Amino acid sequence: MGYKITCPYCFHEMADHEVLFRSERVSIGEFEGIPDAYDDIQDFISRYSGGDKERIIKEYREWDFFRPGMSGAYMDFWNRFGVTTEKNPADRLLGVKAYERRVIDPGEETHRRYIKLWGTDPLIRDDQGMVSQIELKSGERCHRRVCPRCHNPFPDNYGKSSVKFVTIIGITGAGKTVYVSQLLKSMRDYCARVGLSAIVTSPSVVNFITDNSVRAKSPLPGSTPAQSFQQPLFYEIIKGGAGSSNATETFVLYDVAGEVFTDQNLISRFAPFVENTDGVIALIDPFQFQAVSEVSETRDRLSDPEAVFDAIHYRITRGVQNKKCAIPFAVCMSKADMEDFQKVMPAELRMLLRDNIPPVLGPEGEILPVFNASSYNPIGMLLDRFISSTEFSLSILLKNNYSAYSYFAFTALGCDVEEYENAQGERYPAPKGPIITCRLQEPMLWLFNRLGYIGVNERLYSPAVPIVYCPACGSDETEGMEKTETSGVLMFKKTIRYNRRCRRCQQEWWNENI
Repeated sequence: MGYKITCPYCFHEMADHEVLFRSERVSIGEFEGIPDAYDDIQDFISRYSGGDKERIIKEYREWDFFRPGMSGAYMDFWNRFGVTTEKNPADRLLGVKAYERRVIDPGEETHRRYIKLWGTDPLIRDDQGMVSQIELKSGERCHRRVCPRCHNPFPDNYGKSSVKFVTIIGITGAGKTVYVSQLLKSMRDYCARVGLSAIVTSPSVVNFITDNSVRAKSPLPGSTPAQSFQQPLFYEIIKGGAGSSNATETFVLYDVAGEVFTDQNLISRFAPFVENTDGVIALIDPFQFQAVSEVSETRDRLSDPEAVFDAIHYRITRGVQNKKCAIPFAVCMSKADMEDFQKVMPAELRMLLRDNIPPVLGPEGEILPVFNASSYNPIGMLLDRFISSTEFSLSILLKNNYSAYSYFAFTALGCDVEEYENAQGERYPAPKGPIITCRLQEPMLWLFNRLGYIGVNERLYSPAVPIVYCPACGSDETEGMEKTETSGVLMFKKTIRYNRRCRRCQQEWWNENI
């Protein structure tokens, strides 16, 4: 049995037997086998004539093979983003960075001399038949799998389940880092409220929460540097199946600054994280809206978000004209509790955004694995009206270029941000507290529904004009129509209705979703 794996860093596709491994054996310090009279190995080779010379040279070469150092493939990947952001808390105890461990290729003859063979096979498979580790002849088991192209690490069990990639993009000061930190901190609870379990499978999630903690009167986390690529955030999402079985999906989140999509020097580096994504959460600062900036007495309008959505559409559609992006897009207004934003909101929308999302319960009080559309739909409809009336160009851009988007608004802090001073006299912005989030998880749960993790308790409202494909030829060149045909006589009369036509093959049919 073989597994197909897609690298979450470079998106290279491979079979599980093609993975490489980071070594658990590391040569630390200096090689002790060379007699003191010699300066280094070259001096030893040129001058030493003892009978044990070949043995010492062999031992040195083996020691040298396991010396720490970044691989060329790993350096090539991270040089595009400045420096690596990979870190593992255990590195301090082990005395060597995880990414400095020797990368071992079981298919390379010069590497196989250090690997124990099981018959003729150096690979060890787990109970499900996936290649999971190798064993060195010196006894160490190497279980840290890496991509054969970029040498970045895979979490345990990565590749066993189908993978969904989701990219979170913050557009100009939208509070993305705060949002992601708050989302990750409560991810298990958010998933549990729709009948799912979320299991962290790599250090990146804990590192992100620790490095970007959000607490009252403590400095807010800084923005993600535009040129920096943050580590992917990995979860195993488990949904209950029939009887004793469960279904597991791997869920990978990317944190990307929106500015990269308006900078030609950066866009090619980050394009793969939207070109290969299965869903996007795009955060917009309220001050990117003209209506909000007009009522503010303290802040000017930020740059509009249209350029970012244009650039993303171009990358996803590969520049094909008249093609819509069919990837689910959660278009989010962050900081929904901001006073200037509240001033321009319809009163009904303000009231609805004060309530958090209740779980959907079954007849016996059990939590159902569904998105609460009945709670969301009134908000989605009012947000659509608000955007259409106040930000007409953004509304039209999304309708023309995207076929699977919805609007959301949430609160990640729920309190004012004030300036505080530390013991050194340095001033910093911090939430006054108490911190109370509201509807923070709704965009993510909506994506869970779009990706098939959970159902829905009623039909979802969407502002998008969907792509409708022809059932005969598969073309997306279809148009709406109204037509009724009646055939037969008396009790044998039959009425057929049509509401869709294909411009390419002229097929006509009735589409239930229009």
